Amino acid sequence: MYARSGSKRQPLAAKREPMRRKKYFDWEQAFHFIWQNTDGDGIWRGDAVSLAEEFDALEDDAESILDELRERRLIEKLDARTHFLSKWREKDDPPSN
Repeated sequence: MYARSGSKRQPLAAKREPMRRKKYFDWEQAFHFIWQNTDGDGIWRGDAVSLAEEFDALEDDAESILDELRERRLIEKLDARTHFLSKWREKDDPPSN
């Protein structure tokens, strides 16, 4: 690729960083991922970094999603890398009515 400078053609800077798009994901997709990766006691050992890696997203976006899940009372933060699913039931258990 060349850039025009007056009437001369010059190569574009070789050190240009490639544009990296981040995927969009919402709280439902994040919750589904967390649910699928929760142990039998309803514990998910993950954080914004691991969530961002899974969705190829920014860590700040992943932290916002985790905040939303906490606000919706779907997860509770136990420590920096551990969350508990608030309304956990075994994946194979039918919902109780």
